Amino acid sequence: MFYSLKRIEKAIEHGDEIVIHDNDIISYGSNRVCYLYKSNPTKLIKVARHPEDWESDHKQSFSEWYVSKNITSKGIECRVSLCEKWVRTNKGPGLVVNRIIDNKGQSLTLRKLLFRKEISVESALNMIENIIKNFSEIGIPASDFNIDNFIFEGDINNRKLIMVDGFSPKNLNLKTHLLLHSKVLSNYYTKRKWRKTKSRFTYCAEKVYAGNYRFAAATPLHDITPRYSNSSPR
Repeated sequence: MFYSLKRIEKAIEHGDEIVIHDNDIISYGSNRVCYLYKSNPTKLIKVARHPEDWESDHKQSFSEWYVSKNITSKGIECRVSLCEKWVRTNKGPGLVVNRIIDNKGQSLTLRKLLFRKEISVESALNMIENIIKNFSEIGIPASDFNIDNFIFEGDINNRKLIMVDGFSPKNLNLKTHLLLHSKVLSNYYTKRKWRKTKSRFTYCAEKVYAGNYRFAAATPLHDITPRYSNSSPR
């Protein structure tokens, strides 16, 4: 994994530039912004929020990419949004990932369905527990059980919850290397993360389900303080 950066940089350097626009933004986090891949609507492109420091912002992308390669090589089913390839965009290096949609072509987060009362808090928790069970069978070291990191796939009678972000450690270090290569350590790590997060996750889910508008949506992109104020892209 630690030698893959050169391969990623080579793939980015030799690829055609993909133009993405701000009105194509699907979601965002503190380090990455997710855009619709307009020429292939079944895919999304994750780019760094700070192109001048893309390697740092993409640290979790590197480990997610590694996890995806491992899952694909084994031909197993896993409840994650698989990463496909690295590309060059007008907003910096990007990671192409599968877009999770329902039978109507919509990407509905767990937060949205809780707010609409189309799913109960208890059902949501059970679905998360099922994902953790799926991860334990494969060895996925999930690190971020944010309520917005889960999207539904399929129709209303056969919904599957998919984790689209946070299904790997956020840092690249020896600990991450060990987690990605040991099912025992990975299982312990994921279950420990969930135990530490469950009460906070449940609190948020209950507030959303109760219709509390403060919890109805993720923090707006413009409300997240930029890391740099005077830097220019490299």
